Amino acid sequence: MPQPHNKKFLAQKEKEDRQKKIVIIATITVLVIVFGLIVYGMVDRYVLKPHTTIIQIENQSVDANQFDQQIRWQRRNMIEDIKQSLMYFQQLGGSPEIFAYFEQQLTQEVTQLQQPLLIGQTVLQGLTDELIIRIEAEKMGITVDDAQLDREIEEAFGYFPNGTPTPLPTTETKPTATLTSLQKTILPPTATIEEPAAEENQDLAPTNTPITQAAEEQQGTPDPTATPLLVPTEYTEDLYKENFQTFLNDIKSAGITEDTIREIVRMSVIQQKLLDLVTVDVKQTQEHVWARHILVEDQETALEVANKLANGEDFAALAAEYSIDDVNKDNGGDLGWFRRGEMIAAFEDAAFALQIGEISDPVQTDFGWHIIQSLGKDDLLIDPTSFQQLRSQTFSDWMTEKRLEYPPEINQDWVKFVPTEPVLPQDYVSYIQSLTQPQPQLPAEVPQEQPTAEVPQQ
Repeated sequence: MPQPHNKKFLAQKEKEDRQKKIVIIATITVLVIVFGLIVYGMVDRYVLKPHTTIIQIENQSVDANQFDQQIRWQRRNMIEDIKQSLMYFQQLGGSPEIFAYFEQQLTQEVTQLQQPLLIGQTVLQGLTDELIIRIEAEKMGITVDDAQLDREIEEAFGYFPNGTPTPLPTTETKPTATLTSLQKTILPPTATIEEPAAEENQDLAPTNTPITQAAEEQQGTPDPTATPLLVPTEYTEDLYKENFQTFLNDIKSAGITEDTIREIVRMSVIQQKLLDLVTVDVKQTQEHVWARHILVEDQETALEVANKLANGEDFAALAAEYSIDDVNKDNGGDLGWFRRGEMIAAFEDAAFALQIGEISDPVQTDFGWHIIQSLGKDDLLIDPTSFQQLRSQTFSDWMTEKRLEYPPEINQDWVKFVPTEPVLPQDYVSYIQSLTQPQPQLPAEVPQEQPTAEVPQQ
């Protein structure tokens, strides 16, 4: 028969039970706190921080994840540039003289990779411009659907499912209109260069020597041999997909996603469409002048030349006698046709203000004193390269105005979200350091690594 518990025993047991409950509650509390911290850390890392706004302009924004991705893409491209330069360096012979050609670029890019905040600042400005472009594109109704985006990526990898596009014909600029009666009066007659007469003696022409039948039989007629033709591998859709997947695997190692690449291409297309609209009024014909000049060192000499011209002396003869411009003094001082922006401002303003045949007063520039005569003025086609440069400058000026119109709100803690990866492999760093240090013999080999597939810069 069990003994009844006395009061002391019951009190002790009650105390122990309370202590157990306290321990259990404390343990549960600690576990809840730890679990909460873990959950918060994961939410903060994968939900809150990636969606922290870095840049905000009106209804457009860039979050920390997009900022991180763009910096990784920038760093990755810099690393690929370094590898490419080193590959070219080796292909060209790898001598110290050749390395001097690459040294400044390599040193600069390696230094930039070691300054992540500098790269972050560059990307910050680029993304700010992208937000402005998005806002303006939205106002103008510019969109890029997924089908067009897929085509752009395919073409970036050289895959044209509907056939390779035919290059558009280009216009070659030849500013050489027929001379007017006034220009014929200004300029001396040009001697006509005659084509050299054909030589009567044709001894140097190849002749066929007859071969006798006996000689033919002795030599024999060689049998034709089949020459194997190299047939190019057809660039199929499967091959394109394989190349694209290889590229995606490469950028994945740098922490870059396919969505990032698609957005980079999308922004490139949007920007090009916006540029086309902004520069729609830029004409490929520009006002040109055709001028000649006499360049002298001082004003006194310039006035002397001007007086002689006023008294009817020949411009070309005075250019040969006085001009210090050795490039064209023996050509009558002829500068050919040029448009605005190609000459120094003071000279250009004077030349464009002249009427055909008119001679300027002495004009001072950093090169000396000029006497200028206008030989022609017309609206002429500019070459395709200059036309594209003009469009780019027009768009750049437009962007400068828009930056004032759309001041960004930038999170001052953006520096906390700047990644330091990917990094240049240490063997490349060591190799470049060995090249920049004086030594009797350069390293024999650049680190071996095949260049990865690239999305061409749009």
